[in-house]
Amino acid sequence: MSNIKNLTPEEKEELRRQFMEEEKQKGERTKQERKNYKTLVNTTIPVLFKDLMAVSANLSAVKKKVFDELKTLVSLKAELYDAELDQFSHSFTTEDGITIIIGHRYNDGWDDTVNVGIEKVEKFVSSMGKDANSKALVKTILQLLAKDKTGVLKASRVIQLKKLADDTGNQDFIDAIEIIQSAHRPVKTKEFVTVRYIDNDGNKVDLPLDISAADFEPTIKQDATPPEEPRS
Repeated sequence: MSNIKNLTPEEKEELRRQFMEEEKQKGERTKQERKNYKTLVNTTIPVLFKDLMAVSANLSAVKKKVFDELKTLVSLKAELYDAELDQFSHSFTTEDGITIIIGHRYNDGWDDTVNVGIEKVEKFVSSMGKDANSKALVKTILQLLAKDKTGVLKASRVIQLKKLADDTGNQDFIDAIEIIQSAHRPVKTKEFVTVRYIDNDGNKVDLPLDISAADFEPTIKQDATPPEEPRS
């Protein structure tokens, strides 16, 4: 290619025109490719959605069947083994190691009066001495009073706080924990089904019933950098 400095004004103008035309064509090509991409999304996703809807409906139907058919076994177990009918879960295992567990769980929940109890505990803590024993007790109390990463106070820790309060004999502390305990409003989760079996190597294996837990060989490269932990 000739040195641009040696081009005539007409040649420079022609070169500029060619460049602009190429850029225009490139922009139009990109625009069309993006349009084609959106068309592909609009044709691919609905098909997959129907497949996933079918899987979801089938899971719901099988889940209902499992609970309906095991209802009889739950009643029989209660009758024959003097077991409680109101258990949170029921487990059934065959001789060859297939286990099906059905039931529900409870998540911790609290009414607004829990904050009154927490404030009373904090007031008690602030009134404690500064000696080594007091500092150790304060640290333990605050650790047990801390909410988890979802912002929920754990009932299991409140039980430990109750024991600590009883050990101190401090009525204000005891009253604060009783307020917290009275504010407990556990929330029932959805019914679950868990299945385990023994594989050919003798290992206990969980049968994946959640699509996220299903094993497969991914064909999409996923090498994105994991997000950093949130910082305060």
